[in-house]
Amino acid sequence: MASINATTSSGIVATADNTGQLQLQTTGTTAVTIDTSQNVGIGTTSPAYKLDVVGSLNVTADSFYRIGAGTDRYIQYRTGNSDILYSFASGYFYRQDIGNSNHSWWTANTERMRINSDGNLLVGTTSNSSVSSKLHVSSSNFVVSINGTNTSGEAVRFYSNGSTAGTISYAASSVAYNTSSDYRLKENVEPMQNALNVVQQLKPVTYTWKRDGSAGQGFIAHELQALVPDCVTGEKDAVDKEGNPEYQGVDTSFLVATLTAAIQEQQTIINDLKARVEALEAK
Repeated sequence: MASINATTSSGIVATADNTGQLQLQTTGTTAVTIDTSQNVGIGTTSPAYKLDVVGSLNVTADSFYRIGAGTDRYIQYRTGNSDILYSFASGYFYRQDIGNSNHSWWTANTERMRINSDGNLLVGTTSNSSVSSKLHVSSSNFVVSINGTNTSGEAVRFYSNGSTAGTISYAASSVAYNTSSDYRLKENVEPMQNALNVVQQLKPVTYTWKRDGSAGQGFIAHELQALVPDCVTGEKDAVDKEGNPEYQGVDTSFLVATLTAAIQEQQTIINDLKARVEALEAK
């Protein structure tokens, strides 16, 4: 193996042989090796790649480097607010925009998903300014698919302050949306009173949706909220920080207890009237 050695006593000393390999040395220690396949090794005498580095590699600030600069795959890096890291592989790549603290995943040169600077995961969109959430999916078709060997189980579990708030469970051909209701989670339990009075004040309506003119039936959120607050989320006329509407939502399943209590109260009235009629008829 031919060597070029820089020494402190003799200056530069060169040796020669017929192996076809070359080493660059300082004070007798090999720093760089070039083998017969033209592989270059730094920190190794047996390079396995065109450039094989054993040890730390440092690229100073405000510098630029590119690896595999062809159209198939490469990595490119530059410092500053526009720092971007690309990794391509046959049209699929990942991008990290350091300046904006975004991580994004792309296919076919189109961004499909990102984690933004707030740690929110966005799918099919690059912004969730109108709806602040940890997971934001923008798509005309949103599908959660569970393909497993189990024919039943729990698909999603929701937590609030470390405790289960509800679940979405599935069986062979059905899905259940479950709100936690265990007696161990409750206290001050009392029979519901005056449910019939509440039901008499409810304002069921029919309407058409502005978006497509389709017909609907139900309640106006803020009107229902005044009577059964548990059924409604959000506040009337609320907007986000950019002035976009934050619409109220309704879950009418919370009306079941009120309706059940109202029917029971009504049945008590019916039974009382029935007893009175029978007493009058018996005279």
